[in-house]
Amino acid sequence: MKPYYEDGSVTIYHGDAREILPQMPRADLVLTYPPYGIGERWAKSAMVGKNGASRLWGKGETWDDQVPEAELIAAAIAAGDKAIVWGGNYFGLPPGRCWLVWDKIQTFDGADAELAWTNLDAPVRVFRMSRVEAYGANAECFKEHPTEKPGPLMRWCLEKAGDAELVLDPFAGSGSTLRAAKDLGRKAIGIELEERYCEIAADRCSQEVLDLAA
Repeated sequence: MKPYYEDGSVTIYHGDAREILPQMPRADLVLTYPPYGIGERWAKSAMVGKNGASRLWGKGETWDDQVPEAELIAAAIAAGDKAIVWGGNYFGLPPGRCWLVWDKIQTFDGADAELAWTNLDAPVRVFRMSRVEAYGANAECFKEHPTEKPGPLMRWCLEKAGDAELVLDPFAGSGSTLRAAKDLGRKAIGIELEERYCEIAADRCSQEVLDLAA
């Protein structure tokens, strides 16, 4: 199977994760953020204009109308030794000791925090970064995917997971997981259904590695 993009650290496949996952090598860590299935709620948000759409998100129900099938989420988790799944509270996953929390600090029309289910054997951990710090005052100007996670958050996740030489993201979106893995010197594989996000992810991953010591 030919990758959409490949360099020394990152490989991106364009297609359906249900078809591609069985062909992937086993990962040390699955780190991903599938669609949460809350598009209809976004359509009622104050962050959406009178026409029912925003410049970034479009009409919420068109990009996030359904939660992925339980079988696909289970297959994604089973593809790695460790797993971190953002939005895990939407997917009916089994009890877990270590939840990761992104505390967005300030209150606004969206959620005050987001939760990630994990199978890590560790206490609950909290990452604090405001939405403004993560994306700027106007997220629509800085986010390239509706549910894009900030790079510092994804690097924090990788650090909490410990040694993971190969990271897999079956819902890669605009490539935040892949970029974070590359910045930390890890190998990463991403799968993304929409080609426009594959292109964005490939462009992000083709850039020089971030100097985290600076």
